Amino acid sequence: MGSAPAWAAEARKAAATQLDSLPALTGREEDWRFTRPTDLGLEGPEPPAPGGSAVAPTIADAQRAARITLTDGSAAEVDAGGLPDGVIAGDLGAALADHESLVRERLYSLIDFSTKGGALNAARWETGTFVYVPKGVELELPIEAVLTATGQSARVFDRTLIIVDEGAKATVIDRYGSGDLDGTVQASTAVELIVGQSAELEHIAVVGWGSGVRHHLMIEAGAQKDARVRSVCVTLGGDVVRVEATMRCQGPGSDARALGLYFADEQQHFEHRVVSVHEAPDAYSNLLYKGAIKDAAHTIFYGNLIVPEGSPRTDAYQTNRNLLMNPGARADTIPFLEIATADVRCSHAGAVGRVDDEHLFYLQSRGVPTEVAKKLIVTGFLQEVLEMIEFGELRGELEAVVESKVQ
Repeated sequence: MGSAPAWAAEARKAAATQLDSLPALTGREEDWRFTRPTDLGLEGPEPPAPGGSAVAPTIADAQRAARITLTDGSAAEVDAGGLPDGVIAGDLGAALADHESLVRERLYSLIDFSTKGGALNAARWETGTFVYVPKGVELELPIEAVLTATGQSARVFDRTLIIVDEGAKATVIDRYGSGDLDGTVQASTAVELIVGQSAELEHIAVVGWGSGVRHHLMIEAGAQKDARVRSVCVTLGGDVVRVEATMRCQGPGSDARALGLYFADEQQHFEHRVVSVHEAPDAYSNLLYKGAIKDAAHTIFYGNLIVPEGSPRTDAYQTNRNLLMNPGARADTIPFLEIATADVRCSHAGAVGRVDDEHLFYLQSRGVPTEVAKKLIVTGFLQEVLEMIEFGELRGELEAVVESKVQ
């Protein structure tokens, strides 16, 4: 951001100052007892770049309203030829000056500098994704951004700001991918979703890194009066991934949903910390995360519904279910409720179970091969989440990826 306007440079400086002033994370903090801060680059020295030229995964050439391609968090290529008039999709770094009136008041409004992760990202990002959908416009095709790590840089930073104005509707995909790397790359990404009155946004994050990547993904959404926001997080790749997703019902009648699907295998470590905050009355939220775990992988889900005073008639749900594929696989589920107002309807549930031998035997006894039977059980288990994803093209893609991991 060498040519960034003065206000953006000052914000970066403030973030760097805050980063230096925050106490060091030791891994003994309650919020960090499952994932080591050093794994995500929040503490400790920067690792050397793995080098090489890892081949990025192939992305299907599906029809998109716009594509934004970012490599190692330092280069952006934009193809926005399919956008309707008034819609903006481009590089967030360039938007600081080109669209200052839209960006200045909203950037860092949801993910600020108060945490190590937020301050580090704000101090270091250079490029990212900016999407603006003006009042009343409905996008028929999704906008997709692809961040690739090649191994040429040990640290990758990226930031997304999406603004969907009053009565508008859009689907935006953030896709993260790489080939398998010989060393360690630490990725930090921050996604802010601002959804105006009566607007609708489905944001889909697909974490599909190869081995060697450790990713800290922060997502925060704010839904105004009668707005609908759907955050879909799909975690399939990377050595260590920590997702922090916060959904804020900021206006009466808002509807904020966080859907998650994950499949961890080998030695993968995935942590999802998902929070719904009701800041207005008459709002609805639903946190639904489901995952399959095999080999020696470990997953953690921490969920919380927060209903402070002044938010009556809240309707909120939280569910996490995990399917263990074999002995040695591990899943921890930690659901919470924090309710400080009356006249609410809230529930939470968490479960960890293994593949049912009777279900497997039933399919095998009818001539279904064992591996095919396991695929049917796993895809059936995850179907509840898949069916809630509005973007149909992604459902088929995810089913194919899940089947490829069930071996």
